[in-house]
Amino acid sequence: MRRALPTLAALLLLLLPASASGQWARVRQAPWQWQIAVSDAVSTRTASNNERIDGDFSTVAVQAGKPLFRWRTVTFGWLAEALPVVRWQSGAPPERVRNALADPAEASNPERLARYAVRRGFGVGLAPFGAEASMPVAGRTTLLLNVTAGAAWFNQVVPYGKATQANFTVAPGAGVERSVGSGAALAVGYALHHLSNASMGGANPGMNSHLLFMRWERRAP
Repeated sequence: MRRALPTLAALLLLLLPASASGQWARVRQAPWQWQIAVSDAVSTRTASNNERIDGDFSTVAVQAGKPLFRWRTVTFGWLAEALPVVRWQSGAPPERVRNALADPAEASNPERLARYAVRRGFGVGLAPFGAEASMPVAGRTTLLLNVTAGAAWFNQVVPYGKATQANFTVAPGAGVERSVGSGAALAVGYALHHLSNASMGGANPGMNSHLLFMRWERRAP
């Protein structure tokens, strides 16, 4: 994933037409952009070994964006989001469930062992650190590349085992946006949502959720 973002950025720059000035320009008096996005996972995997998790991850996000700079035809801006609704389901892959040989203390503790079972619950999140690049490709259609980063809290440990209720998050994504009239836009796309706890719980069993999203944007007149 770390290699994918620079590669996508390089490809985007190669596709840019050379007709514009080719210099950075500050986007003056650009209005704030307010968006509502919904997403749902088509697959959930462990972050370390890409093992399948019997899980789900869906969100409702309120996003705020502010265009900052333009280079050729690409506009770069700040993107932040609050996630007031997060629904999740997760459990440990069978080979990760603790047993008496691998971890006697964990396997003999019913409360700890329950952390490996399939569970579901809710959470909330805040991702204030983000960016988005947008490039017109045809008519009212725009290509989007973005990433958000922050933290989330869940009512149980996610995804399993020695995980914690609090996790750090990062979610790179890509999509296509289409203007709908003069005051709105609709986007669809894909995001890879990663969460992990940086070993705050003694281990770091993170989860990667492959999300499909839909986003509606209200544009200032």
